[in-house]
Amino acid sequence: MKQLLGILTILFALGIPVLAQSDYPQDNYPQDRNPQDRDYNRGYAGQNRLSPEDQSKFNEEYDKWQRANSRNDRSDVDKHARKMEDIMARYNIPQDTPFNAIATANGYAPHTDIRDYQGRFSPDDQKSFDKAYEHWLKDTRKHDRDDVSRDENRMQEIMARYNIPRNVPYDALASGGRGY
Repeated sequence: MKQLLGILTILFALGIPVLAQSDYPQDNYPQDRNPQDRDYNRGYAGQNRLSPEDQSKFNEEYDKWQRANSRNDRSDVDKHARKMEDIMARYNIPQDTPFNAIATANGYAPHTDIRDYQGRFSPDDQKSFDKAYEHWLKDTRKHDRDDVSRDENRMQEIMARYNIPRNVPYDALASGGRGY
């Protein structure tokens, strides 16, 4: 009986934090972290770019969501979060991606001239990147998050060696299958 009571106490203690978790990504991160890093560590590397119309709609809902959060209006928070999640689902953006990683100030994604980064890889690195990119596409279609993450890590590792920013789209760096 004492063992059963002990096991139930442990399960109860481990279950309380699960109940306290929110369904929505939060914007409160430690201040000492780089704001750009926090978005990429959550699985969104800017690869699923929204159309200008959807980006504008997302930003509008994000602003309304923030205002509802400040008023602590749970029904409005839920309504606007669902609309943003619908947009995210259309672009296969992971659900655990924080809303602020997608929202932009002016409705358009920040501009990066990708031509500055094309053709930088050595032939071996280009081949490795292309293989990882092909696997990433296949795994993204299959919705295999573990393999997608592994493939992204491989591509990001190669990009880091050449000081290519994380927000440069993978398709701009892939050779289109011509590398091997």
